Amino acid sequence: MSIVLDIVGGLFIGGFLMIIALTATDTATTEFYNYNSDAIIQQNLSSMSEVIQYDLRKMGFGIPEQFKSTILQTAQPSHLKFLAHLNSNPICKIGDPNVTTIDNIVDSIEYRVVQFDSIDYVDTMIVTYQIRRDIFVSPGYHSSIGIGIIGNQNAFRYLDQIGRPVAVINQVQMVEVTLTAYDPRIVLSTDWIDSKVNEVGYNEEFRKRELRRLLRASYWRQTRLISKNLKR
Repeated sequence: MSIVLDIVGGLFIGGFLMIIALTATDTATTEFYNYNSDAIIQQNLSSMSEVIQYDLRKMGFGIPEQFKSTILQTAQPSHLKFLAHLNSNPICKIGDPNVTTIDNIVDSIEYRVVQFDSIDYVDTMIVTYQIRRDIFVSPGYHSSIGIGIIGNQNAFRYLDQIGRPVAVINQVQMVEVTLTAYDPRIVLSTDWIDSKVNEVGYNEEFRKRELRRLLRASYWRQTRLISKNLKR
Protein backbone atom coordinates (compact mmCIF):
# COMPACT_ATOMS: atom_id res chain seq x y z
CA MET A 1 0.00 0.00 0.00
CA SER A 2 2.85 2.36 0.88
CA ILE A 3 4.40 1.75 -2.54
CA VAL A 4 1.14 2.74 -4.26
CA LEU A 5 0.97 5.91 -2.13
CA ASP A 6 4.58 6.72 -2.98
CA ILE A 7 3.83 6.31 -6.69
CA VAL A 8 0.68 8.45 -6.50
CA GLY A 9 2.53 11.09 -4.46
CA GLY A 10 5.40 11.08 -6.96
CA LEU A 11 3.01 11.50 -9.87
CA PHE A 12 1.23 14.35 -8.08
CA ILE A 13 4.46 16.18 -7.28
CA GLY A 14 5.82 15.54 -10.79
CA GLY A 15 2.64 16.82 -12.38
CA PHE A 16 2.66 19.89 -10.15
CA LEU A 17 6.27 20.66 -11.07
CA MET A 18 5.45 20.17 -14.76
CA ILE A 19 2.55 22.67 -14.51
CA ILE A 20 4.90 25.21 -12.87
CA ALA A 21 7.49 24.65 -15.60
CA LEU A 22 4.93 25.01 -18.40
CA THR A 23 3.48 28.15 -16.83
CA ALA A 24 6.95 29.68 -16.50
CA THR A 25 7.77 28.77 -20.08
CA ASP A 26 4.51 30.25 -21.34
CA THR A 27 5.09 33.46 -19.38
CA ALA A 28 8.65 33.75 -20.66
CA THR A 29 7.51 33.12 -24.24
CA THR A 30 4.77 35.75 -23.93
CA GLU A 31 7.16 38.33 -22.52
CA PHE A 32 9.75 37.51 -25.19
CA TYR A 33 7.10 37.90 -27.91
CA ASN A 34 5.76 41.17 -26.50
CA TYR A 35 9.22 42.70 -26.15
CA ASN A 36 10.39 41.65 -29.60
CA SER A 37 7.12 42.45 -31.38
CA ASP A 38 7.25 45.99 -29.97
CA ALA A 39 10.83 46.35 -31.18
CA ILE A 40 9.91 44.99 -34.63
CA ILE A 41 6.97 47.41 -34.96
CA GLN A 42 9.16 50.40 -34.11
CA GLN A 43 11.92 49.19 -36.41
CA ASN A 44 9.41 48.82 -39.26
CA LEU A 45 8.16 52.39 -38.73
CA SER A 46 11.74 53.61 -38.78
CA SER A 47 12.49 51.70 -42.00
CA MET A 48 9.36 53.04 -43.75
CA SER A 49 10.24 56.56 -42.67
CA GLU A 50 13.76 56.22 -44.05
CA VAL A 51 12.49 54.99 -47.43
CA ILE A 52 10.03 57.87 -47.73
CA GLN A 53 12.61 60.45 -46.68
CA TYR A 54 15.08 59.03 -49.20
CA ASP A 55 12.52 59.52 -51.97
CA LEU A 56 11.33 62.94 -50.84
CA ARG A 57 14.87 64.25 -51.07
CA LYS A 58 14.70 63.51 -54.80
CA MET A 59 11.60 65.71 -55.21
CA GLY A 60 12.18 68.11 -58.11
CA PHE A 61 15.71 66.90 -58.82
CA GLY A 62 16.74 67.74 -62.38
CA ILE A 63 13.49 69.59 -63.15
CA PRO A 64 14.12 72.88 -65.01
CA GLU A 65 13.21 76.12 -63.25
CA GLN A 66 10.40 76.91 -65.68
CA PHE A 67 8.64 73.67 -64.66
CA LYS A 68 8.98 74.24 -60.91
CA SER A 69 5.21 74.64 -60.46
CA THR A 70 4.61 71.11 -61.81
CA ILE A 71 7.01 69.29 -59.48
CA LEU A 72 4.29 68.41 -56.97
CA GLN A 73 1.65 66.57 -58.98
CA THR A 74 -0.64 65.34 -56.20
CA ALA A 75 -0.71 66.58 -52.61
CA GLN A 76 -3.41 64.78 -50.65
CA PRO A 77 -3.29 63.34 -47.10
CA SER A 78 -3.17 59.78 -48.44
CA HIS A 79 -1.71 60.37 -51.90
CA LEU A 80 1.55 62.05 -52.86
CA LYS A 81 3.04 62.22 -56.35
CA PHE A 82 5.98 64.30 -57.52
CA LEU A 83 8.41 64.66 -60.41
CA ALA A 84 12.13 63.94 -60.31
CA HIS A 85 14.77 63.00 -62.84
CA LEU A 86 15.81 59.50 -61.79
CA ASN A 87 18.13 58.50 -64.64
CA SER A 88 19.78 61.68 -65.82
CA ASN A 89 23.35 60.34 -65.55
CA PRO A 90 25.16 57.24 -64.25
CA ILE A 91 26.12 58.91 -60.96
CA CYS A 92 22.59 60.09 -60.07
CA LYS A 93 20.74 57.11 -61.54
CA ILE A 94 18.24 55.41 -59.25
CA GLY A 95 19.64 52.27 -57.66
CA ASP A 96 17.52 49.72 -59.49
CA PRO A 97 19.19 47.09 -61.72
CA ASN A 98 16.20 47.19 -64.07
CA VAL A 99 16.84 50.84 -64.91
CA THR A 100 19.65 50.78 -67.44
CA THR A 101 18.91 53.81 -69.65
CA ILE A 102 20.14 57.38 -69.31
CA ASP A 103 17.95 60.13 -70.77
CA ASN A 104 16.52 63.61 -70.29
CA ILE A 105 12.89 62.56 -69.74
CA VAL A 106 11.17 63.47 -66.47
CA ASP A 107 10.25 60.60 -64.13
CA SER A 108 7.93 60.39 -61.12
CA ILE A 109 7.49 58.83 -57.69
CA GLU A 110 4.07 58.18 -56.18
CA TYR A 111 2.93 57.19 -52.70
CA ARG A 112 -0.59 55.95 -51.94
CA VAL A 113 -2.04 54.90 -48.59
CA VAL A 114 -4.63 52.21 -49.30
CA GLN A 115 -6.82 50.06 -47.04
CA PHE A 116 -5.14 46.77 -46.20
CA ASP A 117 -7.22 44.97 -43.57
CA SER A 118 -10.01 45.54 -41.06
CA ILE A 119 -10.58 43.91 -37.69
CA ASP A 120 -14.06 43.88 -36.17
CA TYR A 121 -14.42 43.93 -32.37
CA VAL A 122 -18.23 43.53 -32.26
CA ASP A 123 -19.21 47.21 -32.19
CA THR A 124 -15.80 48.66 -33.02
CA MET A 125 -13.62 48.24 -36.07
CA ILE A 126 -10.02 49.18 -36.71
CA VAL A 127 -8.51 49.48 -40.16
CA THR A 128 -4.90 49.05 -41.20
CA TYR A 129 -3.39 50.60 -44.32
CA GLN A 130 -0.60 49.72 -46.68
CA ILE A 131 1.80 52.31 -48.09
CA ARG A 132 2.20 51.68 -51.83
CA ARG A 133 5.30 53.08 -53.55
CA ASP A 134 5.23 53.45 -57.33
CA ILE A 135 8.19 54.58 -59.42
CA PHE A 136 7.87 55.49 -63.09
CA VAL A 137 11.10 55.79 -65.06
CA SER A 138 11.33 56.38 -68.81
CA PRO A 139 11.15 54.74 -71.25
CA GLY A 140 8.42 52.62 -69.61
CA TYR A 141 9.80 51.12 -66.39
CA HIS A 142 7.28 50.87 -63.53
CA SER A 143 7.91 49.45 -60.06
CA SER A 144 5.10 49.05 -57.53
CA ILE A 145 5.69 47.68 -54.03
CA GLY A 146 4.19 47.90 -50.56
CA ILE A 147 6.72 49.26 -48.08
CA GLY A 148 4.75 48.57 -44.91
CA ILE A 149 1.53 48.56 -42.90
CA ILE A 150 0.41 51.51 -40.77
CA GLY A 151 -2.61 52.49 -38.69
CA ASN A 152 -3.35 55.93 -40.14
CA GLN A 153 -4.70 56.78 -43.58
CA ASN A 154 -3.64 60.44 -43.58
CA ALA A 155 0.13 60.08 -43.66
CA PHE A 156 1.07 63.33 -45.43
CA ARG A 157 0.62 66.96 -44.44
CA TYR A 158 1.72 69.88 -46.60
CA LEU A 159 3.28 72.99 -45.06
CA ASP A 160 4.79 76.29 -46.09
CA GLN A 161 8.31 77.48 -45.25
CA ILE A 162 7.52 78.18 -41.58
CA GLY A 163 5.43 75.06 -41.00
CA ARG A 164 1.88 76.31 -41.54
CA PRO A 165 -0.56 73.94 -43.30
CA VAL A 166 -1.40 75.07 -46.84
CA ALA A 167 -4.21 74.09 -49.17
CA VAL A 168 -2.74 75.43 -52.43
CA ILE A 169 -0.30 73.04 -54.06
CA ASN A 170 2.11 75.69 -55.37
CA GLN A 171 2.60 77.04 -51.81
CA VAL A 172 3.94 73.74 -50.48
CA GLN A 173 7.60 73.80 -49.46
CA MET A 174 7.62 71.15 -46.75
CA VAL A 175 6.07 67.71 -46.38
CA GLU A 176 5.30 66.26 -42.97
CA VAL A 177 5.12 62.47 -42.79
CA THR A 178 3.32 60.80 -39.87
CA LEU A 179 3.31 57.02 -39.51
CA THR A 180 1.49 55.18 -36.71
CA ALA A 181 1.07 51.53 -35.76
CA TYR A 182 -1.08 49.51 -33.38
CA ASP A 183 0.16 47.35 -30.56
CA PRO A 184 0.72 43.96 -32.27
CA ARG A 185 -1.47 42.25 -29.67
CA ILE A 186 -4.38 44.37 -30.90
CA VAL A 187 -3.98 43.05 -34.43
CA LEU A 188 -3.19 39.44 -33.57
CA SER A 189 -5.37 38.56 -30.58
CA THR A 190 -9.07 39.27 -30.21
CA ASP A 191 -8.97 37.12 -27.04
CA TRP A 192 -6.50 39.56 -25.50
CA ILE A 193 -8.85 42.46 -26.26
CA ASP A 194 -11.82 40.57 -24.82
CA SER A 195 -9.91 39.87 -21.62
CA LYS A 196 -9.12 43.56 -21.22
CA VAL A 197 -12.57 44.98 -21.92
CA ASN A 198 -14.38 42.43 -19.75
CA GLU A 199 -11.95 42.14 -16.83
CA VAL A 200 -14.04 44.44 -14.59
CA GLY A 201 -17.27 42.75 -15.48
CA TYR A 202 -19.48 43.46 -18.46
CA ASN A 203 -20.52 47.07 -18.71
CA GLU A 204 -21.37 48.60 -22.08
CA GLU A 205 -19.98 52.06 -21.33
CA PHE A 206 -16.81 50.65 -19.77
CA ARG A 207 -16.35 48.34 -22.73
CA LYS A 208 -16.62 51.16 -25.27
CA ARG A 209 -14.33 53.42 -23.29
CA GLU A 210 -11.75 50.68 -22.88
CA LEU A 211 -11.93 49.76 -26.57
CA ARG A 212 -11.27 53.36 -27.55
CA ARG A 213 -8.27 53.40 -25.24
CA LEU A 214 -6.83 50.10 -26.46
CA LEU A 215 -7.47 50.57 -30.17
CA ARG A 216 -5.63 53.85 -30.54
CA ALA A 217 -2.31 53.78 -32.36
CA SER A 218 0.43 52.74 -29.92
CA TYR A 219 3.50 53.83 -31.85
CA TRP A 220 4.17 56.76 -34.13
CA ARG A 221 6.93 58.45 -36.05
CA GLN A 222 6.81 61.93 -37.50
CA THR A 223 9.22 63.66 -39.86
CA ARG A 224 9.22 67.04 -41.59
CA LEU A 225 11.29 67.41 -44.72
CA ILE A 226 11.91 70.61 -46.66
CA SER A 227 12.32 70.06 -50.39
CA LYS A 228 15.26 72.14 -51.62
CA ASN A 229 13.85 72.02 -55.14
CA LEU A 230 10.46 73.39 -54.03
CA LYS A 231 12.14 76.06 -51.95
CA ARG A 232 14.29 77.47 -54.79
